[in-house]
Amino acid sequence: MPTSVDIAPARGKLGILLVGLGAVSTTTIAGVLAIRKGLSKPIGSLTQMGTVRLGKRTEGRSPKISEVVPLAPLDDLVFGGWDIFEDDCYSAARTAGVIEPALLEQVRPELEKIRPWPAVFDRHYVKRLDGPNVKKGKNKKDLAEQVVADIRKFKADHKLDRLVMVWCGSTEIFMTETPAHQTMDAFERALEANDPAIPSSMVYAYAAIREGIPYANAAPNLSADIPALVDLAAKTGSPLAGR
Repeated sequence: MPTSVDIAPARGKLGILLVGLGAVSTTTIAGVLAIRKGLSKPIGSLTQMGTVRLGKRTEGRSPKISEVVPLAPLDDLVFGGWDIFEDDCYSAARTAGVIEPALLEQVRPELEKIRPWPAVFDRHYVKRLDGPNVKKGKNKKDLAEQVVADIRKFKADHKLDRLVMVWCGSTEIFMTETPAHQTMDAFERALEANDPAIPSSMVYAYAAIREGIPYANAAPNLSADIPALVDLAAKTGSPLAGR
C-alpha cells in the first residue's frame, strides 16, 4: 500500500525557487506580475483557468481547478533563484525577448528587484555555457550547503511559509545511474569527493529535498530520480516531479 502524505494547507507566502533565471523563468515571473497588476489574463494557465468536470457530462458541472483544489493564490508567490549570469530578471527577460517590451516595462520595477544568487555550475555538464556568477567551494558537499544557506535566508528574509524548487537550467549531458546514486551514504561520499557522477542539478535536488522542499525537474536530466534522493524524499516528505 502506498504511504499517505500529509499535504500542508495553502496558507501564507509561497517561495518559488528557480534554478536558472533565463527565458522560461523570467517569462513566468513577468507573467505572474502582469496578472497581479491586471495587465494580462492567465491564458493557458492550468491552475488559473483550467476546469475539471464533476459528475456526469449532463450535469454541466465544470468548476475551475482553483475552486476545487486549495492552491496558493498568485498574490502569495515570491520568486528567487540562481543563475550563472548576473543580470536581474528585467534584463534577462528583455534579452529573452518573449514578453512584449511595452508589457515588460510595466512590471520592470518588480523584475529589477529579483537578482540571481551565484549558481552551482560546472561546464563539464553543460558544454556551451559559461558565466561569472558561480559559487566556489572545496567540494560539491560544500556547494550544497551554500545552496541550503541561500534557501534559508530567502525564507527568513521574505517570511515565507512554504517553498518549492524547480530546475529550469539548461539540459545537462546524458548520464546513467552509478553506485554513487544508490544510497544516501554513497551519495554524500560522492559529494565530498567531487565525483563526476553528481551533476549540478543533483546538488540542488539534494539541498531542496534535505530541507523538505518539493523539487521539480523541468529538463531531461538525471536529477532527483535516483534511489538515494528518492529515499531521502520519502524521509523528508518532499514531493518530486519531472524526469
